[in-house]
Parts: sequence; structure tokens; C-alpha cells
Amino acid sequence: MRLQLDQAAAKARKLEKRGEFDAAAELYSQILGQFPQNRRIAAALEALIERTGNPPVETLKTLEAAYHRREHAAVAAAGRDLAARFPRSVTLCNIVGAAELALKDAAAAESSFRRALAIHPQNVDALSNLGVALKAQNRFSEALAAYEAAATFSPGHAGVLFNLANLLREAGRLREALTAFEDLARARPADAEPRFSVASILQETGRGPEAVEHGLKALAIDPGHARARALVIHQLGHLCDFDRLAAQRAHLDTLGIAGQAVEPFALIAIDDAPERCKARAENWARRFHVVADPFAGMAAPEPGERIRVGYFSADVHNHATMYLTLRLFERHDSERFAITLYSYGGKRDAAVDTRLAATPTRYRDVHALSDAEIVALARADGLDIAVDLNGYTKGARSGLFAARLAPVQINYLAFASTMGAPFIDYIVADPVLIPDSHRGYYTEAVITLPDSYQPTDETRPIAEDASSRRDHGLPETGTVFCAFNANHKIQPRDFAIWMRLLGAVEGSALWLLHSGDRAEANLMRAASAAGIDPARLVFAPRLPHLPHLARHRHADLFLDTFAYNAHTTASDALWAGLPLVTRIGEQFAARVAASILTAVGLPEMITRSDAEYEALALALARDPARLAALRAKLAAGKASAPLFDSRRYTRHLEAAYETAHKRRIDAKPPGPIRISPATR
Repeated sequence: MRLQLDQAAAKARKLEKRGEFDAAAELYSQILGQFPQNRRIAAALEALIERTGNPPVETLKTLEAAYHRREHAAVAAAGRDLAARFPRSVTLCNIVGAAELALKDAAAAESSFRRALAIHPQNVDALSNLGVALKAQNRFSEALAAYEAAATFSPGHAGVLFNLANLLREAGRLREALTAFEDLARARPADAEPRFSVASILQETGRGPEAVEHGLKALAIDPGHARARALVIHQLGHLCDFDRLAAQRAHLDTLGIAGQAVEPFALIAIDDAPERCKARAENWARRFHVVADPFAGMAAPEPGERIRVGYFSADVHNHATMYLTLRLFERHDSERFAITLYSYGGKRDAAVDTRLAATPTRYRDVHALSDAEIVALARADGLDIAVDLNGYTKGARSGLFAARLAPVQINYLAFASTMGAPFIDYIVADPVLIPDSHRGYYTEAVITLPDSYQPTDETRPIAEDASSRRDHGLPETGTVFCAFNANHKIQPRDFAIWMRLLGAVEGSALWLLHSGDRAEANLMRAASAAGIDPARLVFAPRLPHLPHLARHRHADLFLDTFAYNAHTTASDALWAGLPLVTRIGEQFAARVAASILTAVGLPEMITRSDAEYEALALALARDPARLAALRAKLAAGKASAPLFDSRRYTRHLEAAYETAHKRRIDAKPPGPIRISPATR
């Protein structure tokens, strides 16, 4: 029945005066359903609810304080009890729904927010919260409608506009999200957060120089905005902007440790300090809601059952993680292990798909599923062990592990540090990466493999390459130093040594990966400042993986970076026959090349100081016979080196999985695991 606005409003006011509050609220809600833009009716309903529908203010404050203490289960239970006595309380519905969201029960939260909207259809908080609950269930179009409705009823509501912009970002609609955050930044010039969000999207879309400028604008508004500072530092590293990077180093002692958490990966390449890496990771891990162990008290698997291992990754495509692990998936013993690979990155690669399809690995593309749906699927699959192949790298979904995918959860391969998280039980390492003296820097129990922690693929062919040095822009004669690490790993300290080597070795060149025009200009400027002709820096274009391996033959010596070593890049160089010199550091990321060199049988290429690194590289460049002998030793030993023995490696990793699984069956907490070398 269509209502007459004035008559219906008068009737609602009469009901309110007679004390018939439920009937008045119901009629106001009906009027709003027909006349949603009528702010007078919306205000009347809101005032009625505030006056008659809520528990005492002190009761609400007690609930809110408990929520901020993260006592979410208690808040939800107490709120539901109160809601039975105060059925018209929109505030209670919102508090209960927020607690349910924190408990990762988005469906229950949705019901709570819809109850709030049944009482007050235009309540902006309920509409915005409903959008959050719908987004958590991957119902993006419905969430968008909820946010847009909230924005209609409260056009300048910053929280609503932030939620709307973030939803657009998570839906992959980055251009629209960027516009939304730019609008917010203009509307709220004293707020650093929208400016940081602009910088973050620019970083995500590869617009590094612009990301830096917007990050600096955020810092001009709020110098204590830690995430903006970490973004600026990380992007200046990518741009090899050593001068501006130097001005940020003073913040490293406390950045991400005291106060606001920062993405731990952002600072690894610049700060070889494992105690700070741990503190940053622990701070970041606090953002995740950790559930009580759902597997506690469950019956142990029957003896002899296959161990069910799930690998979780955003990088199941043409990516370094797959270059390293494809052979592992091919080698896993299907009689003892049931392997499932859960891909949530949304990318595919035909060559990777073909190789995976030929293995017993079960492949699950879960990128379109919510965290709750993936967790439910993993538990239905009955996983014994969940392996995180992302850690805190790009595309990570650490919330999956916080919700407990399996009784045993392992940080493996991609994130070269501790995750600092109570929901990660183990980290895979080796004696070089994490010696006993360094175990205090890791919150996980350490799995120590006997050779290197890194798997490799010894089936990759090194193609015949008829090209010449000149074809790659290199000098026909003279020493070619190669540094194919990602450019954000290159720090002023490393680069200064490289320039001194070029100065000391006549006719030599430094071969780097193409890293963007701005980064290349900065590196050439730094070379010139060091007295080196910038033309001696040669930038290699990106190539597919196998042709990239083949072109290593034109280099003489690989020069490693310090704080963040070559990882996949190191084993690639060695597989291609190129010797590598490294300087071992303190944190995990600074010790990987030493681990790899040990496993390939070239420990003499590991140095322990800047001076020793420089001296060894210079001695090798000046002694072609010594360098040739190293290449010959590498070539002769590759076939028997543990680094390139995927069968041996897989046996070691599987032994670690069996040990961790048995500890769980025996009701033992995670503890150090040391694997003995397999007999050949």
C-alpha cells in the first residue's frame, strides 16, 4: 500500500507520543522504504531508536571496550543476550556484527547488519558494515551496492568512501579505486591515509616514481605514517635512488617495530638486521585474527595413511617459485604423500600447467573463493600439513593460515625471514641459513635440511646460444661482471664496491638487468659520480627463462648483493655455469647465496666482509686461469652436487614433513627438526 507521506508521518508521531515505540519505529521504517531520501523521517527514526532502543550507555561502552581488547567471542555472546532485551537497538546489532566479522563469521555478521537495517534502513554504519560482510564472502556486486547506498545517505562519510575505494581495489578495478582515493585525498587534505592509498595503488601498478611522490606527500601530512615511509623506502630501492634513500635510513631502527606495523618484505633489502626483521614480522602478524586450534583433540590419522600436504601460492605461473618447485612436485612420492596445490593468484601458464598435469598433484584454482571458503575446502580435504609458498610477499593471503588450514603449518621458500606469527609452526632452512646461534631470530621451529633449503630443477636445458657478446651490448674482450639481481636489492654499499672493481679492472663491464628508465638513469649517475664511464653499465632486457639462462655464458663472474642475496638468481647462474661470489650476512635473505654455494661445492666463493668480497672478486678478474678453473670445477661437479639433486632434496623435505607430522600425532608441540643426509 502506498503511504501518504504527511499522514503517515503524523501517525508515527502519535504512536511515539502514546509510547507505542515498536509500532512507531515500524511505521517510520515503512515510510523510509517508500521515501528513502527524506532526511526528516530518517532523523526521527534515529532519534526514536537512540532514545528508546538502546541499552544504557555504560553497557555499550563496556561492550566496545571488550571489542577493542579483541574479546570478540565474549562481545558477540553478550551482545546477542542484550539484543533479546533491546530488540530495536541498531547499535547492538552493529557491535555484534563487528565482533562476528572479527571472528571470521561473515555470514553471521551479515545477518546482524541486516537486522540493524530492518530497524533503520538508512543506518550508514549498518550499510557500510554490511558491505564489509558481503565483501568477505566475495559478493562484490552486493557489497558495492551496500557501500553506494551508504554513500548516498551520507555523502561525505570518510569511512564509507574508504570502504568503497578499497572494494574497488580488491575487485581489481584499480583505475576506479585510484580515482576514488584521489578524490578522498583532495577532500581530506589533512588526512595522510588516502594519500598513502594512492601511493600504494601506484606502486601496485608499476608507477614507482609517482608512488614515491604520493608517499612523500602522505609523510608531509603525517611524518609518523610508518607504512607510507616503508613504501617510499622500498620504491626508492627499486629506483636505485641512493641519495634520497640515504635520508630515510635514520628511521630503520624503529620503523615497523614501535607503533604502526609495516609490510615486513618492504625493508628486507635495506636492513640486514634479523632482530628487527623478527620484531617487524611479529608486529605485522598481530593484524591477523588467530583462531583457537580447531584440530586440538581430534583423532590422529590411522598409521600408514598417506600424509596430506597442501601447498598454497599466488605464484603458480611463470614465476621464480615455480621454476624452483616444479621438479619437487614431480618428485614427491605419491605412495606416501597426497599433494594438493592451491592457487589463489588468478594467473595461469601453459608450460607450468602441462608439467603439473603430468604429476599426481591435485590442482585447485581457488582465486575466486573467500578466505573462509578456502579454509573450509582445505579442512574438507583433510590436510595434515599446509605449506605457505608466499609468506609476506606479493599476493599473500596470510589470513588463511591464521584461520588454520591444517594441524601443521610451514613457512617455506618465498619469504626469506621469520613470519613472526603464532599460526606458523615451522620454517624450512639449512645449517648455513639458520645456524644454532641465530635460532632466536625466528618464532617458528626450524626444520634444518642437510644441504640447501632451496629446491632446483636439474632438467632445465641450457640452450645452445650462437649470439656474441656484441649482440648483448657487451665488450668483445675484458671481464664481464654480472649482477642479475632485482634492482631493489642493489644498495649503495654494494654498488660502490662494483664501481671500484670496474675502476681496477681495465676494459671490464657490469651487466645488469633492465630495471626501468629511472633506475637505469640513477645507476648511471651513481657510476659517473664514482668516476666510472656510465657506458660500462650494460642493461640486459627481460627474456623468457631458458634464453635468459643461456646468455649467462657471456659473463665471467656473478657479483652478489649483500642484504638481500641472489636466491633463484644464484642457482640459475650456477646451473648456467657462472661462478658467483657472495658476502654472507646475518638475516636469512643475506645468507641464501652462501647456502647455495655450499650445496654446489664452492664454499671458497663465500666471503665474510666487504673487503674480503672485493678482494676475491678483484683477484678472480685479474687471474683468468683461476676463474677458468672455478668454472671447470663447477661444470664437473654439477651432476653430483646436492644443489642439483632433486631426488635427494625431495627425500629430505619429505623426511621433514614426516617428522613434523609424527610430532603432531604424538601430541608434541612444534620443535626443532634436523634431517640427516640421505644415502645415495
